[in-house]
Amino acid sequence: MVELAISTLSAAVRLIPDRLPGKARVGRMLLRPFLSRRPAFLRDRAGCTFVLPSYAEPMAQHIFTFGAYERDTQNVILDFLSEKGTFIDVGANIGTLAIPIAKARPRASIICIEADPDIYRLLQGNLTRNECEHVQALSCVVGATDDQLIPFYRAPEEKFGMGSLGPQFCTRPIILEQRSLDAILASINIHQIDVIKIDVEGAEKSVLQGAQRLLASERPPTIIFEFMDWAEARIPHQQPGDAQALLFASGYRLFRLERGGWMDKELLAPMRSGFGMLVAVPPQWHLP
Repeated sequence: MVELAISTLSAAVRLIPDRLPGKARVGRMLLRPFLSRRPAFLRDRAGCTFVLPSYAEPMAQHIFTFGAYERDTQNVILDFLSEKGTFIDVGANIGTLAIPIAKARPRASIICIEADPDIYRLLQGNLTRNECEHVQALSCVVGATDDQLIPFYRAPEEKFGMGSLGPQFCTRPIILEQRSLDAILASINIHQIDVIKIDVEGAEKSVLQGAQRLLASERPPTIIFEFMDWAEARIPHQQPGDAQALLFASGYRLFRLERGGWMDKELLAPMRSGFGMLVAVPPQWHLP
């Protein structure tokens, strides 16, 4: 009965145009009576079903209200991912991006990598629930070096999915295995990638440092990642914008992904403050 009520309310709020001011606030208000219920069960507009920790979690509220999580990011991934291409989701969380991509590209190869063991179990369950047989899932930290044990700082439930390599929330770290992206791809015999999405709470530079062979390949991938100055600043031995600087040095062109999925603002230098979703495109590629 509760799930039926939530589904009905979700269908109603999704009818409100996304650009109408206050839509997110209306969604949060409608979900308020259900915030204490655990776990959360939601279906997105693509027909994908997700189990999340609770309805209070930001991804749950976004799917409930808008029918998709980061729809603009999903669309740009699909723009660059061919029907039989390969997509890697580094920091896949519970699969709210990878699973709709898998549904839209059933013949593509998709690899999800999630560091947090508890979130990884939710990811596995959601992949099974949505019959994503062509999706591989791995659990490790993706970083600059291979076969190393490093501290990982989990986030509390109200900050679900925000685990980081940087100290945070006054918590003690757990120790996880770190692997480089180059080594991961070699181990599963994948040599060409269409698109990589990286969401690792400020440690994007480390991921890219461990993918130097891939970045220097004849057909390097398009890379989509979020820049947040405070997230990058808390990671030891780096400064905000360093991930962008590495991509510029590798010959990439960088664009801000604007609302609606437009890539109409090219960056001429790394952003060092603020935030934004960025798309890095190899110079030899034509924009779709």
